[in-house]
Amino acid sequence: MYYYWIMKRPLAGVELEILESRISNLTPSYWHKDLDNRPCARLYYIKKGCGFIRTYGREYKLVPGHLYLVPPGGNFAYGCIEDLQIWWLHFTATLFSCINLFNYLPYEVDIVPHGISQIEKPLLRLIEIHKNEAVKDQMEYSGILLQFLSMFFKDPDADHLSQSQKAQARFLPVLRYIEDHLGEKMPVETLAKMVSYEKSHFSTVFSAVFGSPPSKYIMRKRIEQAQLVLRQSDVKLEILAGQLGFGDAFHFSKAFKRITGISPSNYREMRSEETP
Repeated sequence: MYYYWIMKRPLAGVELEILESRISNLTPSYWHKDLDNRPCARLYYIKKGCGFIRTYGREYKLVPGHLYLVPPGGNFAYGCIEDLQIWWLHFTATLFSCINLFNYLPYEVDIVPHGISQIEKPLLRLIEIHKNEAVKDQMEYSGILLQFLSMFFKDPDADHLSQSQKAQARFLPVLRYIEDHLGEKMPVETLAKMVSYEKSHFSTVFSAVFGSPPSKYIMRKRIEQAQLVLRQSDVKLEILAGQLGFGDAFHFSKAFKRITGISPSNYREMRSEETP
C-alpha cells in the first residue's frame, strides 16, 4: 500500500506539524548563531531589515518581501546585520511519518511571492491558530501551510524521482518500524528480514540510500525525537533516556551532546529564547 502511494501520489501521505510561530523583532547582537541543529524546518517571511541564513553550504541574504524555506539539518546558521522583523514558524513535514519531505522532493529556499497582502494575511492566520486544538483549526492550518509549501517544492526530474522513490519506498516498512520502536533494540537482522535482504547487503544498500548505516540512522532518530520532546516538555532526563532505549541518563546525555554539540539540559534551556 505504501509503495503505491509514495510512487503515485506521495503527498497523500504528507504529515505536517507546526511547533512554534510568531513575529519577532531582532537585533544583530541577539539573533546570530553558527550552528542551530534543531530537527525542524523553518518558514521565514522578512517584513523589514536585513540578515542572512546558511544552509547546506549555501548562503542567502534575507531581504524584505521574500519568503524562505529552510530544511532541517544542514549546519544551519543565521544572523542579521541590522534590526530585523521576521514572521516565522518552525514545523515538521514527513511522508508516512518516516520520510523527511525535504529528502524526497526538490525545493527552492528563497522566493519572491506575488502579492504581499495575499502572503501576510494567511501567514498571520497560521501564527494565530496553530496552537488551537479544534479539528477545524488544525485542518485549516495544515491547508494554509501546504499552500505555502507549494510555492517552494518542485516536480523532480522524472528519472531522478523514479530512482529516489523506488529506493526509499522499498525501505518504508523499515523506516516505519524504526519510528515506532525507538525505545527498543532493533537488530539489523530483524530490519533486513522486513525487506527480504541479507544482513550485510541490507546495511550496504541502506547506507547508500540514507547516507548512514542503520545503527547511526537509528541513533540520529532517537536524538531527534529527544530534541522535540525536550523542546515541548519538562520530562526528566532519566525517563526520556529509558523511553528512547538508553541504559541511563548519563549515556543518553553523552550521545545527545556528541550528535548535537550541546547537553540535553542546555538544549532545554533554549526553549525560553524563542528564536526563529
